[in-house]
Amino acid sequence: LYLGLELLSLCLYTLVALATAGLILTGCFDGPDPPSLPAISPAPSQITPATRAPEPTPTDSPSPAPTHTSTPVAPVEVNALALIEAFVEAPFRVVAVAKSPFAPYSLIVASERSAARCGSPEAPQRCTADETCGSLYTSPVCYFFVEPAFDATADPATRYVTRWPDQPAVSALVTGSIRFVDARTVEFRAEGADGAYAVQEVWWLDLVTGALAMQSRVEQGEGS
Repeated sequence: LYLGLELLSLCLYTLVALATAGLILTGCFDGPDPPSLPAISPAPSQITPATRAPEPTPTDSPSPAPTHTSTPVAPVEVNALALIEAFVEAPFRVVAVAKSPFAPYSLIVASERSAARCGSPEAPQRCTADETCGSLYTSPVCYFFVEPAFDATADPATRYVTRWPDQPAVSALVTGSIRFVDARTVEFRAEGADGAYAVQEVWWLDLVTGALAMQSRVEQGEGS
């Protein structure tokens, strides 16, 4: 019995010692909470860029039709059209040009332009043969001009010389017959026919005075 009581006392003593040691240890570790540290942001290089949202895809809507504006006519084309119109509406037409071998000028022969209103729409034609002049069957009058050449010694002005003939007859100017006799004298031929009658003439023209002189005349057929 005595030993039993001793062992019981020893066990109680041991339990009390262990409980006391446990309280002491608990008091050592139960101190105030440590201060909280500020949150550290990651370095800029460590920041992962946010993924960019894809741009919205446009819907397939029909594009507006292009607006067409009238193209202005270029100045050169306008001038060309005006030149053509002026030429067509001009009352005169050049039928012959002959360059002088003796002086820096040319002889220009012009006729009155014929109207193009004769004939039918299916077979139009000029009212008269205005590719030459001087007769009853062509443009009635030939106009003679002196035109200066591209030369430093040329007279700078175009000059009217004369008209021929006084009254149109059967013979008309032969446009390819003009030749210079000398610096101031021009020779040309006139020919024509009416039925069985034909005539040929040779004329001289003085470019300084405008005088005309018939050099020869040959008639054939009736009335010769």
